[in-house]
Amino acid sequence: MSTATEAPIHTHLSDDRSFFDTHSAQPTMTSATTASPTTTTPPPRKLRVAVVGSGLAGLTVAHLLSSLHLEDGQGDQGIDVELFEKAHKLGMDAASLSVTCPCQKCALAAGRSDGDPNHEHVEGRMDVPMRSFFAEYYPNLVRLYRAIGVKFHDADNTLACFDVTFDTQSEEFSPSTKYRPSRNHRNVNVESPYLSSRSYKVSSDHTITLPDLPSLSVLNPYPFGRRLLGYYRIARDYVRMLAVSKEFMTQGRMMDIGKDPSEWGNGRQVSLREFLVNGQYSHDFSAFFVPLFACVCTCSFERMMEFPACVVLEYVARCMPFGRMQFVSSGVREVTENLSKNISTIHYNTMVEKIIEAQDAEEANEKGPIVLIDSFGVRRSFDHVIFATQANQAAATLAGQRASKPLPKPFVTSREAGDVESNYGRREEHDLADPETPQDVKVDALASDHPFYAQMKTLAKFPYERTQVVCHTDTSFLPKDPASWRLLNIAKATNADILATPFDEVTAELAKTKRRASTDTLVSNGDDSGLRKRNTGAGDANSTTSSGASSPTTLNNSGSSTPVSTASQSYNSAMATHIMNNTASSLGSTTKFLQTTNPIFQPKPETVISSAWFERAVVNPESMKAVDELSQQMDEQAERLLAGQQPGNNTSTSVSDRVWFVGSYAYPGIPLLEGCVVSAVQVMERIISCSPAHRLNAAVNAPEGSFLRRDAPMRERRRRRKEEQDLMAKLGGQDLEEQLLDQSPSGVYFRTAWKDTLEDEQIWEQQEKARLEKEKATAVGGEVSEKKGHFLSAVGLWTSNVYVEVAWMLLLYLLAIFQWWMVFLIESVGFDGSRWAMA
Repeated sequence: MSTATEAPIHTHLSDDRSFFDTHSAQPTMTSATTASPTTTTPPPRKLRVAVVGSGLAGLTVAHLLSSLHLEDGQGDQGIDVELFEKAHKLGMDAASLSVTCPCQKCALAAGRSDGDPNHEHVEGRMDVPMRSFFAEYYPNLVRLYRAIGVKFHDADNTLACFDVTFDTQSEEFSPSTKYRPSRNHRNVNVESPYLSSRSYKVSSDHTITLPDLPSLSVLNPYPFGRRLLGYYRIARDYVRMLAVSKEFMTQGRMMDIGKDPSEWGNGRQVSLREFLVNGQYSHDFSAFFVPLFACVCTCSFERMMEFPACVVLEYVARCMPFGRMQFVSSGVREVTENLSKNISTIHYNTMVEKIIEAQDAEEANEKGPIVLIDSFGVRRSFDHVIFATQANQAAATLAGQRASKPLPKPFVTSREAGDVESNYGRREEHDLADPETPQDVKVDALASDHPFYAQMKTLAKFPYERTQVVCHTDTSFLPKDPASWRLLNIAKATNADILATPFDEVTAELAKTKRRASTDTLVSNGDDSGLRKRNTGAGDANSTTSSGASSPTTLNNSGSSTPVSTASQSYNSAMATHIMNNTASSLGSTTKFLQTTNPIFQPKPETVISSAWFERAVVNPESMKAVDELSQQMDEQAERLLAGQQPGNNTSTSVSDRVWFVGSYAYPGIPLLEGCVVSAVQVMERIISCSPAHRLNAAVNAPEGSFLRRDAPMRERRRRRKEEQDLMAKLGGQDLEEQLLDQSPSGVYFRTAWKDTLEDEQIWEQQEKARLEKEKATAVGGEVSEKKGHFLSAVGLWTSNVYVEVAWMLLLYLLAIFQWWMVFLIESVGFDGSRWAMA
């Protein structure tokens, strides 16, 4: 048994150089240690900050805080950061694995005799889960990667969508097991793709993805005609959605999409299901669009239909049609290594179990007023604690609860089945352990005077859904014809309900009201007066329903949010299989290494490399409001802490004012890596604002390309908007209120985020040009090639007039359609048309 003094810890050398400050161990002449002799006030002690969790959010906030220096960036390092991780390695890379080469030479070297003499040598690492991103939707992530020297590359946006049928005659298939994956691999039939696509390069910076057409057969033209009609419907609805989403975005009215004030009232956000149904989008389009975004959000169709339409359509407006999927070239291990270089202390295998307030005033002044107790019983004092975990995990820790509810076990592993060990991968510790998630926090069972009651109540409003990611080599997860294999292969069960009625009670109530209105119309037998009277009543019902829409996710008796559901154990979800070889050339081509998210049937046991469970935050109207509520709470915390330091101010602070939250769930939009980065930056700003005596800032000798310097425009915009909001609150003028509109984080985000992205990228482009010109001027006998920013070129023609972009889009589509038609003609006569397309 380990004692309290045996808590595993990893400490970086104090003189490690960070990317932002290459001389952090060498204070300048203006540091606090060389202050003027006339200074009477001693410099404040260095702040101590604990970061719980080492995913991207935790690594980013720890990295940025460790990059801050005293005296406006001229002094020593300003913050001591300690990172706590419950696993044996950093969380962002914890589930990734190295691929074991199956060639004969490597097998013999490893002491195995089962090597394949015909297999090429491969080496590489598989990121689990897949870490793809679109630069258009992830501007701050891109800025961070560029700043820490992480390279990333484009991948072709090719996909194949197909159905999977199950043998309903199987004794395992019954109504009671309808929503459980089939355990018998032989009962699965993979159908041909109903939609597949390839990318076509139409300029140096633009590619367009278009669907493939089947070969035309004169004897049986029906399949070709049916497919062509389906593509027409998809293209028609796709253009409609693009036009709507881009127009509303450029007008700053994303949150008004699909909303009729007289119908919805009270600002309720229209769900994606309501948008698709009321917009009369075709089934062909929905069968393509919904599974695609269910894969983006890694959730079931029920949860997907709960998403507010503005959240999904904002992604559409920013990423389509010219967005390029991108991957980190060397994998996320490089990201974790670069971000953790300047973090002085990392505690591995250490779970934080409790947060309390320091009882000893002297100890609080010397070490910090908030005490963190870990799983080894060790007590450590800090000035601030940042939770970079899931919302439900943070709530459990604040409540003093231990994680005790295990996630479902993987469908199968070779060891459990007693089969021969897979030759294609190496299982690591996370594959043999059951991941744990905290129980639902019983908020109502806690006293209302609990120091963290308000935070826990807000955190309980963020729903999660469990998902499984399996790495394997079973090609039966792909279409039967290898010519139809694409980068992303999306499957759904034929009995799946893509427009599944969500858990949202508001939608159910609206449907009930509509049925009631229809019945009343028949009863009235054409009486206009009666119909008007009933319609008025229906309007009242809608108004009442909307007033209760602030909490569409049903709270259980304990006060926690809707219990976590499991997408992987339901047929009503999309299964995405990514061919890893297409984005990692080091994996070769002899064996297809696959990663499947939300498998709706099990792979062959001998092909399984690894299996891991995750919990993903999903979005509903209540969680959108919870984002704003959480942000407001943290802003108020910073204001109280700042006011408490003013002489003569009697503002009281509590231990809860020193607890902060970062993560994908804590930022508007789809919970993705972008939210991790921005929420980390915002918490860093709050800590800086409530610590004026330290005069924290980026090092004055930090490179021009450092994240903190390139992030300055975004921070300046936030400061200006905060001043505008404060001014509006003071004046209370109606005209000013109408001009500034909604100043909540979600309102500001959906109104201005895309404009901010353009502005930031243009600033970066100017900085890059200036840097390259400086290098050219100082280079001796060497040529420096000017590197264009891919993201800027992708949106360089964006203006406030959406019609300019639509015209440019149509022009490029004409060029792509020409290539598309040539590929069809070439492949119809039996030749390979891939040279015309980037398949």
